[in-house]
Amino acid sequence: MRKTQITLAVSVMMLFLGMAMISCGSAVPGWYRTPPEAEDAIYGVGMAAKQNPTLARQTAIARARQDVAGQVSVRVSSMLKDFMQESGVGENAQALEFTQSVTKQVTDVALKGAKVKEVRITDDGTMYALVEYPLAALGEAALSEAQRQEALYNEFKAQQGFEALEKALRNMK
Repeated sequence: MRKTQITLAVSVMMLFLGMAMISCGSAVPGWYRTPPEAEDAIYGVGMAAKQNPTLARQTAIARARQDVAGQVSVRVSSMLKDFMQESGVGENAQALEFTQSVTKQVTDVALKGAKVKEVRITDDGTMYALVEYPLAALGEAALSEAQRQEALYNEFKAQQGFEALEKALRNMK
């Protein structure tokens, strides 16, 4: 019983110590809690806590870019399985219930023109990144993709034309 009380006291003490460290030790940047908003840009934020500072920085920036990409375009797949079964009669009845939810989000956006605006490291080594993506770059990317799609379509139509010509020539023989 005494051992349980000591364990409980140590656990409570560790909890308060952890809360104190979180509130005092590392100042989360304001732009991470409330990302900037602008009419001409999209902002993304990312955070990483790693032992290696270089890896932490790269991960935070990658997550900030992923945040931007998710705002530009995201494809979401979701599945929910819900299973219920009951067997038995009256008070002897037993019920079984199982629910599973799976969601997958995929972004596939070229972020040409995205800029790392700020990277900040806190006292505890956590890295925060802010990325800016100008909407003008988004318009350029959309135009470039439309031109690429048009070129692919034209190539497809030319291939069809050549195949039709070859077929006509074979039929003439």
